[in-house]
Parts: sequence; C-alpha cells; structure tokens
Amino acid sequence: MDDAARDPVPRVTTAGEYVALLRDVRRRSGLTYRELARRASAAGHWLPPSTLATMLGRTTLPRERTVVALLAACGTPEVEVVRLLETRRDIEAGLAERGREESDAAAAPAGPSTAVAANIRPSVGSVPPRTEAPWPPRRWLRLALLAVFGVLTVGASGALRPLAAPTVHSSPTDGCPAVLRQGMYGPCVLNLQDRLVAAGLTVPADGWFGPDTTSRVMVFQALGGLPVSGSADERLFDELAGDRKVPAAWPEDRVGKYLRRMFPEDPAGAVRVARCLSGLDPYRVEVAEDGSRRWGLFQFSDVEVSRFGVDRRRALDPGWNIGAAREVWSRTGDFGHWNCPG
Repeated sequence: MDDAARDPVPRVTTAGEYVALLRDVRRRSGLTYRELARRASAAGHWLPPSTLATMLGRTTLPRERTVVALLAACGTPEVEVVRLLETRRDIEAGLAERGREESDAAAAPAGPSTAVAANIRPSVGSVPPRTEAPWPPRRWLRLALLAVFGVLTVGASGALRPLAAPTVHSSPTDGCPAVLRQGMYGPCVLNLQDRLVAAGLTVPADGWFGPDTTSRVMVFQALGGLPVSGSADERLFDELAGDRKVPAAWPEDRVGKYLRRMFPEDPAGAVRVARCLSGLDPYRVEVAEDGSRRWGLFQFSDVEVSRFGVDRRRALDPGWNIGAAREVWSRTGDFGHWNCPG
C-alpha cells in the first residue's frame, strides 16, 4: 500500500485549508458543539462551544491545544491525530519562515549586493528542500501525543481505559525545572498533578501540563492568596506540601438547583448557559488569547471581577458567581451578555 492510501489526513498547506479539514472532522463526528464540549471535558480537555465555533469560523491557524481537544472529543484515531498535529506544525513553521523572509527583505538595503543575491536565488517556482526535524524531537512529539490521547481511551463498550502513569522516581522533584508551566510533560508535571488532587482539586493525572492543569494551579493560587500566574514555582510547591485543602467545590446537582432557584424566569436557560461556559464547574478558570482570565461558573473576566469590586477568590465562589450573573441578567432580561452557541 502506498503512502497516500495509508495516510488518513489529506495534504494541506495553508491555515485556511487546515481549518476546513477540522470542520470536516467535526462534520463526520455528527456531534453538536455542546456535545463536543461535554466529550472534551470527559477526556480531560477544555473546549467551550464558543471557542469551537470561533476556531472553525476563521481561516487562521488554531491553537494546538484547541485542536487536541477537538480531536479527542471527536474520537479521532491516534494515528490521524499525530498526522494532523504534525501538519499543523509544518504550516506554522512555514508561516514563521515566510514572516522572517519578508522581514529580512524589508530590512535589506538596496544596491549591487542585493542584485547579485537575487541572481543566485532559485528560479521562480522552485522550492528549497525543507530540512526535516531530527528524529529525537519528532519521536518526543509522538510519545507526548500518544500519552495525552491515551489518558482516557473510550472503547466500543464505552468503558474507560486508563493509561499507565509515567514512572516517578523516589523523589519526584529531583532534577525538575525550577518553574513548571503549560506545555511541559513528564514525571515532574505528574507530581504536581498528584499534589493538586491531594489538595482537593480534580485534574487529569496524565503528566501533561495542559489547560486543565493551568486552570487548577490558578484556582489554588487564587484561593490561597498567592500571585495567580498559572505556573508552578517553589512557593506553590511549598504550599502544596502543607496541609492546606481548597474548599470542596459544589457538585453539579447543587449548582443546577441553585441556578434554577436564582433564575425562576428561565431556569433551563440558566443551566444551559452555565454548562456551556464552564461545564457547571465552579472552579473553572479559562485563559483568553490576550492573556486575560475568566472565572467561575459564568466566566467573568478579570475586568468584570474588578468592576464588581471582588478578588479572584470571591469570583470562584459559586454563590457569588451566580448572584453576579443574576445581577447582569436583571439589567437585560436575558442571557445575551454571554456568547455561547451550541
């Protein structure tokens, strides 16, 4: 069988073509945005319907973590996931290279030297051969991706098969970086996740510092009065090493009952919007593309939290968060303040 027959991913070379490919993956899944959001959450990822709709409606290259969440929610086979992410990285590298070439061309002085250089460039239509990435980084990418997607594999029977956790040495912090941050992978991250779980925060213990781990780190920092950076430094590990526990989060049924009581005019709409925004998780923190954060059940932004005159700890309190949403709703009479398709 030739390569074209084995490769389930069509060849694409532009960001627009790549997004079209993702739209086709979503279409073939037969799932709505809301269903995809729920499946992504069950697999340990974060994919609000609004984020998914925005990604699939653009022609710019989407974030890798959003692509990962979509593919996991669609149940994409691992081999196709690897190929899709490699394709995305190739396109990203091409965009970066073109940007550098345009920058160099704009900065290059005009003169004989430029003309000479032009004469020795490849003829129009020729493409210089691209240097392939060396095997170790490519192998590391493949191993990391398989680990991420192997955390929760759904079989034909619907049962969840956990991936064996990476081996942790007797002292997990030995040889670890001074600061752990999003994008890292390995036993050091697994140790952090285990400590967050011990502190009372649910997070997939998969050894990958993804958006869910970032969210839980921010929650612990906000509730503990620490600087909210989303990264794990020595101070955070010192706090985690103590006996500090975060307040238990409201379970979903309690959140639903309180929402229905606070919004008697549209109880189903209140639950729908909160589920769409946060998955009914009072401790959900989402980081926007501009670096700002959104907090709690109704995902109030940093600016909104500041205008309400409360701190981030208060913003994560489900009673306050729902009350603040009720205050916003009372001014408009609907949930138009929140954009949540699905």
